[in-house]
Amino acid sequence: MSYRIRPGKPLTGEVVRIAQIQYERAIHVLRRQPDGPYQAIHDARKRFKRLRGLFRLVRAAAPDFFARENARLRDMAATLSEVRDATALVEALDHLLASGAAGESRPALKAIRARLAARRDRIATAAVDLDARITAAIAICQDGIGALADLQLPARRKKAIALLAGGTAKNYGKAVSALERAIESGDPEDWHDLRKRIKYHRMHIQLLSLAWPGEMALRARIADIAGEALGDDHDLDALKTLIATDPEAIGSEAEIAVLRACMIARSARLHDQVRDIVKNLLGDSPGALEAHISALWRDAAG
Repeated sequence: MSYRIRPGKPLTGEVVRIAQIQYERAIHVLRRQPDGPYQAIHDARKRFKRLRGLFRLVRAAAPDFFARENARLRDMAATLSEVRDATALVEALDHLLASGAAGESRPALKAIRARLAARRDRIATAAVDLDARITAAIAICQDGIGALADLQLPARRKKAIALLAGGTAKNYGKAVSALERAIESGDPEDWHDLRKRIKYHRMHIQLLSLAWPGEMALRARIADIAGEALGDDHDLDALKTLIATDPEAIGSEAEIAVLRACMIARSARLHDQVRDIVKNLLGDSPGALEAHISALWRDAAG
């Protein structure tokens, strides 16, 4: 129940309960670091994303709260992202090597991967202020818990249901539009926007899953698969940025040419995969989804 809104319960209390759990778990992992500081940061950043998804769901009823807390979480995550971003580039090479896009280019890709792994290790070693950043993040999480006292959401059941259904449908509509734009333009930013919308949709479905666990679990699974594919594509775009800003970190011009060709092939396959995955997930109109969720939640709330 840690990331699920319970039907029939006061909405403010449910959102505060869920948010406090996410903040406390982020604090715990940042303090304890059972698998080291970098895994702790990775785990905490997942909690921050869940918090942003939760607050986005009820944004319409608390716009000022959302703006303030979303900025708090976004900025905090950014201070902890450097090593994780470098790690993601190594993982992008791993995915390329495991995909059909590698072909006869495996030796060049392995050499590039080794350089990116060394770059990641240098960045990790140079992060001398990491402890200070983690301490600051813990303090910000504690401030976030305190700020939950300011949150006030509709107390009446009808308005609470409308808020949840409307918040889900609004983000869903943006996902539908993002898919259309991404297919038409091919712009990496449009594909990245689709990824964000799919991720938020997955969070919203999980938050509302007690209304109809079977259907919601299926939607969440489809969103997970699409989100993973879009995440791989986003990492390829980050590689493209590194090629433009620091080509020496990649390798020779010949190696970069090989990498570019593999990236283009891999990205095209990922886009095709995403289109197939989400054609049913995003097949309804936002209005139809809103009405469906409203009906489910009314039944579940009793």
